[in-house]
Amino acid sequence: MMDEFITHTCWMRYVPDDASVMTLSIPGTHNSCCVHGLLGLGKAQELDLPDQLNAGIRFLDIRFTHYQDNLCVHHDVICTEKSYVDVLTICFNFLRQHPSETILMSVDDESRFDDALGKFAPSQIICKLPMADTANPDKNTRSFEDTFNAKTWECIENIPLFYNFIAVTPGDNSAVTSPAFTSETTLGDVRGKIILLRRFEGGQDVGFDLSYWPENQCFRSATPPFYGVEDRYQNPGDDDKFDYVVGHIEKARSGDLDELYITFSSAVGLTARGYSKKINPRLNDYLAESPPGRIGIIVMDYFEEPRELVSNVIKANVTTGLTGTPGR
Repeated sequence: MMDEFITHTCWMRYVPDDASVMTLSIPGTHNSCCVHGLLGLGKAQELDLPDQLNAGIRFLDIRFTHYQDNLCVHHDVICTEKSYVDVLTICFNFLRQHPSETILMSVDDESRFDDALGKFAPSQIICKLPMADTANPDKNTRSFEDTFNAKTWECIENIPLFYNFIAVTPGDNSAVTSPAFTSETTLGDVRGKIILLRRFEGGQDVGFDLSYWPENQCFRSATPPFYGVEDRYQNPGDDDKFDYVVGHIEKARSGDLDELYITFSSAVGLTARGYSKKINPRLNDYLAESPPGRIGIIVMDYFEEPRELVSNVIKANVTTGLTGTPGR
């Protein structure tokens, strides 16, 4: 697999410590763990997380279903072979080997739409993770946030892997304050750590709050923390989707450097593959011909096609030395 993409295992080492993370141009993946599907449905990536990180991906879109007090990576009817602990372990190992880097991890609570079918639900039948044998096997005994905390603690305990989230011993109700991710947060602050972008309901000290997220829209948050998102994905048409993406990238170029900009180049008709084949080459050409400057987070399906796409996102960072392929 390594020869199928250009490696950028430590491209952030060329960025100065005092650079604000919000001013960076960052390649990301949509439904990052969805490397398997059912007849193409639910699949968004060809390469799994370790290869994504080695290729320079630094934004991960992770969606969990909360089931039997566990967090399983999930999309549509596809419950993948990964749990949250699996994802966190991969990130921990990568950051330990490449301490110059940071990972922005978006975490969403994506409920199973077929819950009502119980044990006959396709998402449960397809799920390959072992589940607990409980008296009420379909029920959770705690909130999504509590399970997220408990599983984080189970994996890393008090290792400060997250920048803006501190896991505590399950059952410990003591107040814990973590640093906030803001425009003042520099790369030097977060090297070797994960920045949590929280799309689930939770306490104010649990990551950067992205819980306001209207479906299938381009939107901007109305209250702090401020962020803008382009996420019109429901079969928008090739030309319209490309225009949406470019329009939002240009907003990121000219927008307030105190705000986070996230642009999804992904869209789906019957499957995600069709749109990626149309949008990715056009986006690659657009970026290759664009001047350096902040374009925000670009979230892609099948990012390795064309091979230069991730490189062209990275080179939008104005720091010299980013156009080559960094060493590991």
